[in-house]
Amino acid sequence: MKIEFYKSVICPRCLYVSHTLKKAKTLYPNLEVEHIDIIRNLSRVRDAEIRTVPTLKVGQATLSGLFLTKDSINKFLAEHWRPDEPLSTS
Repeated sequence: MKIEFYKSVICPRCLYVSHTLKKAKTLYPNLEVEHIDIIRNLSRVRDAEIRTVPTLKVGQATLSGLFLTKDSINKFLAEHWRPDEPLSTS
């Protein structure tokens, strides 16, 4: 499962989400996280219609908010996880 993680290096909430995603890899071995810094990728952020950080995106589905909890992140991942997807090679 590939997930886009829109973040900022100066965002403490983004750091929390990053740690939570690292821990989630034990539950979702095929989880591949693409870290997208909003400052360095302004056109991509605009095209994806990202309005706040942190934001997680899988396909067209997004999860964003000022205070994403471990439970809300895990629920989002569980909703989009496909156990039949091949394991990530990264």
